[in-house]
Amino acid sequence: MVTSSLGPYELAPGSSWPPGPDGAVEGTAPDGGRVLLHRSTPALVAAASSSPHPHLLRPVDVLVDDEGALVVVSDDVGGERLDRWARRRGTMSAGEAVTVLLPVLSAVAHLDRRGTALGGLGLEDVVLDDRGAPVLVGGRTAPPGATPPGTASEGAQALVEAVARELSPRDGARLRGPAGAGVCLDELVERVHDLAPAVPLPTVVPSTGVEEAGVAWRPPPGGPPRSGWTSVLPESALLDGVADWWEAVAAVPIVDRLRAVRPRFWVLAGLVAVSLVVGAAVVPRSGGSEVSRSDTARPVATSPADAPSGPAVSAPTPVTVLPVPDRAPDDPVSTEEAAVRGDDAVAAAAVLLRARVACLREPSTSCLAAVDQAGSPVASADSLTLADLASAGDLVLPTVVESEVQRLGETVLLACRTADDEPASVLVVRTEAGWRLREVLRR
Repeated sequence: MVTSSLGPYELAPGSSWPPGPDGAVEGTAPDGGRVLLHRSTPALVAAASSSPHPHLLRPVDVLVDDEGALVVVSDDVGGERLDRWARRRGTMSAGEAVTVLLPVLSAVAHLDRRGTALGGLGLEDVVLDDRGAPVLVGGRTAPPGATPPGTASEGAQALVEAVARELSPRDGARLRGPAGAGVCLDELVERVHDLAPAVPLPTVVPSTGVEEAGVAWRPPPGGPPRSGWTSVLPESALLDGVADWWEAVAAVPIVDRLRAVRPRFWVLAGLVAVSLVVGAAVVPRSGGSEVSRSDTARPVATSPADAPSGPAVSAPTPVTVLPVPDRAPDDPVSTEEAAVRGDDAVAAAAVLLRARVACLREPSTSCLAAVDQAGSPVASADSLTLADLASAGDLVLPTVVESEVQRLGETVLLACRTADDEPASVLVVRTEAGWRLREVLRR
């Protein structure tokens, strides 16, 4: 019984069920999507549904027609059937044969490992999708025991033979190999690998406005001579491939090639362009002034805005400190240096802690010598950090002094906090050169 619909699927205009020699009919799903309906066997449908493969068409629905035959509904991958593509193209190159066979043989082996051996495959069972990738969409299953152990299935050998007939006589003979039965699948794959390097397949399918382009990636034997600069190339398989590619590209107008680009790639290119423009606009210009030092024996403290960024510190200090300018020998003592040499341990510790952050931000041994007490635990920890800046994340960097906790002679214990508001304890000691940091601990 001829019908224009099958279950919930409407067949394409001019199509009817059951299918003709092509074996598949285009249709429309209830949601408006394009699908393909074709007859298949339960074993092939079960294997393809339970074990997906990138080059094996996966069923989305299964029906039974009026004759009781199993009907498989799958997504329409677009592109063109391999037999039609081969007829339109003429002689297939060895590299194109490699591109077609390897993925399909991988799908056949995928089915073999799951107990579904194919008994027959032809070019009509393979579709080149809109990416130019081959997809196995049909085939019939072989009866159990039809394939001897250790040999390739009948379908794999039949597909290799069908592709060999589309090649030149020399390449076809190399692909078939020596006469005789008992070839295994690994040997078939090795023959394909040894045939030639794989080349991409053209993805332009003849349609209105493009059909006259006649994409010819390799002219048939005895065809017209090459035109333009390709006619002066010497005889070489590599140069022949380059010339074929150039002539195929030149045959298709640039407007048609741009139309062949899928919208998702245009969107991606637009997002990349916008990101580059925004990044160039918001990234600040590099530059800055260096903090000069006239006396390495005294600590240097800089403001957070002037301190260069670096891996040695995790966050800028929240306390505003005026930069210490260089001074001549007869200039009065700066406020920070006066605090370090004065009697107020809290004020001296605040200056020393900020100066330590600046010294680690721009690693300097001489700078830390004016902040840490020589031979103290904090001096040892800071010297290890200068040797390995990757360990800077383990340092405790208090920047705010809260109060004095205990005083014992010239040694004072202070309660402090880091820029991340974590509590810490700082021990300062008064030396002949002024106050110095002795120990910094996390509370």
